[in-house]
Amino acid sequence: MLHRTGVKNLIIRGDEVKPENVSDGFPKLNSVVVDKALNRIGTVISVFGPVGHPYFLVKGFKRTTDSEFRALINERVYIR
Repeated sequence: MLHRTGVKNLIIRGDEVKPENVSDGFPKLNSVVVDKALNRIGTVISVFGPVGHPYFLVKGFKRTTDSEFRALINERVYIR
């Protein structure tokens, strides 16, 4: 995760997408985002940036605390 924007919004940089993997598709809107312990932290609400290296705007769940969000900065998260 790169950083937080506003209240409970996160910007995540996606992994580099190789041309041969584009047919596999991007994560869909409203896909669930989890941390390395598989705790649900939010859902994808927007995809933007270059196709080869997309960014995702994630709306955090209300039950996730601010300290949990701060702990995710520079940590890897996953889209299910």
